Amino acid sequence: MTEYIGYVAGALTVVSFLPQVLRAWRTKQTDDLSFGMFALLITAGLLWITYGVMSTDWPVIATNVGTVALNCGILGAKIRFGRRRARGAA
Repeated sequence: MTEYIGYVAGALTVVSFLPQVLRAWRTKQTDDLSFGMFALLITAGLLWITYGVMSTDWPVIATNVGTVALNCGILGAKIRFGRRRARGAA
């Protein structure tokens, strides 16, 4: 039962990032998003994946693979659309 609670909590955590990813790519508006925050979230997620692998904790691994992927999507939008706007303003 404990593992199932972990999977449900992990799924909800991952899904919670999806609206921000979709919005960033649809609107191309990322000025208010913090590059530093997403870089830290990705780093933390990679460390959690390492921890999960070392302790064979599959809910931790699955959750953090999902969150790292979605946070990379947000950070990618920040980099792509931030540069485009900066070039357009110059």
